[in-house]
Amino acid sequence: MEYLKSDFIALSSEEMHKLKSFRSFISEKDKEGEVLLLYRGEEQRNVNRRLFSDQSDFVSGKMYERAFYFGEKARHFFIDRFDVDRSFLTGINDCSEETLGFIFDRISNVLNSPERRSRVQENTSEKFREFFGTPSNKRMFVERINDTDNSQSKLNARDYYLYWLHIAGSPGIRTETPLVSTSVDRKVAREFSKVERNPKEKFIFHYFIPKPFHAHAIAPWVSEHHQRIVTGCGLPTYKSLGLYPRQREVAVKGALFPHFIIGIELVSEKRFVVNSQLFNVDFADFEQVSRQGFPIDQRDFSERVFNTGYIRWGQTDLEGNFAQSDV
Repeated sequence: MEYLKSDFIALSSEEMHKLKSFRSFISEKDKEGEVLLLYRGEEQRNVNRRLFSDQSDFVSGKMYERAFYFGEKARHFFIDRFDVDRSFLTGINDCSEETLGFIFDRISNVLNSPERRSRVQENTSEKFREFFGTPSNKRMFVERINDTDNSQSKLNARDYYLYWLHIAGSPGIRTETPLVSTSVDRKVAREFSKVERNPKEKFIFHYFIPKPFHAHAIAPWVSEHHQRIVTGCGLPTYKSLGLYPRQREVAVKGALFPHFIIGIELVSEKRFVVNSQLFNVDFADFEQVSRQGFPIDQRDFSERVFNTGYIRWGQTDLEGNFAQSDV
């Protein structure tokens, strides 16, 4: 594997030492359960579309620089254009009755989808299927989530079901999703980058999230936080790994924020482009980075984002609270 900076210059011996030290450090944190190492497969052309408003401006080195500044955001922030008449999933914190009703209807749609029938039978209980297969239960679903203790619990319950719909794909939710697919298994990420179709287009983002994991992502098989809230609402739960257990998916909320991107792997070329922010921290700062990510000066973010393909962006306080703004 060849290790490079975002301008495709090879790492110096000192930079290589820092990278090896950090990867060893973060790997130990993963084994301790303090962070979760994640991988996301993508195609280069998709990343380009998100990072450049004008594709003629594309420069390979500049693409990596932008990826380590803007991150990799969910579809909701890139292609989810809608008019004022839409009343569901209009934002990352939208937990309106219309949104909850939409979620109920989409779960019902997946249950009735011929292409998902076998997956549904294998990975959902009869109780789950009966509840969401009965249209008159929609009102109960909405009311029970609305009756949760606070707005954060309400959002957690919403996200629990969004995870299931997100994994279900087209019959569930795609364009509107505020979630980004990742896996703890690099091989799964490789498959998702569709390397067989165009090997040179294949990327894998190497990412991590710190504890508590439920503040950054939804994955009932990793953290039971969201499922406990749903159980407390008296609503049916599903198999914790969703409809595709082998994928071991972790749905990161909002975006792969650049502060937690270790680097981008170019699989067919056997190259690894390192997040340049790593070289701005000292070895003594690794512990802090594992909890808060790399420090990035984003004071001109709201100006620079106009030159990307994003139509909105999100923020997090790392404690499970999110906000979004339009471009």
